[in-house]
Amino acid sequence: MSYDLHITKAEHWIASEQNPITKDDVIKIADILNTYKGIPFMFQDGRITLCGANDTMIGLMITIANRIGARVQGDEGEYYDNTNKPYPEPPEYHRVAPVVEIYESESIPDEQLKFIGSLRIEDEIQHAKFGIGKVLEIIGDGKDTELKVKFIDLIGTKRVLAYFAPITPCK
Repeated sequence: MSYDLHITKAEHWIASEQNPITKDDVIKIADILNTYKGIPFMFQDGRITLCGANDTMIGLMITIANRIGARVQGDEGEYYDNTNKPYPEPPEYHRVAPVVEIYESESIPDEQLKFIGSLRIEDEIQHAKFGIGKVLEIIGDGKDTELKVKFIDLIGTKRVLAYFAPITPCK
């Protein structure tokens, strides 16, 4: 059986469910997780676990933990950081700046919100980059409205978040 290391926000990894890593935390580290897709991180019981990590993987776990205000702890309760032993950091081309502040986007203008709310399947829209497209599917509502749109001119079908996409009614 291999030794596990845990990224946790709890005093002890066993109590991770009481102070879990949240969806917002995962968003903050998504770029790292996508970069290292081949590493078998396990998300379970409010923590992130990796079996049999070498020094480079411990360095990566420390980077992840620092970004979300967590720490790396072994099965026996010991903490891993760069205080006593410098663990290698991810290679420069994979290194990312820590997320210091996440902020809410500006509020959506009323007329844009009304436009998004009035959209129906088969409506045509104008996208600033992709051109004219036909709405195939509408998922969610308000700020979370996602559109599946088939654009003409070899662009194909795209999914766009209506709140952020530069779309207007087709004239």
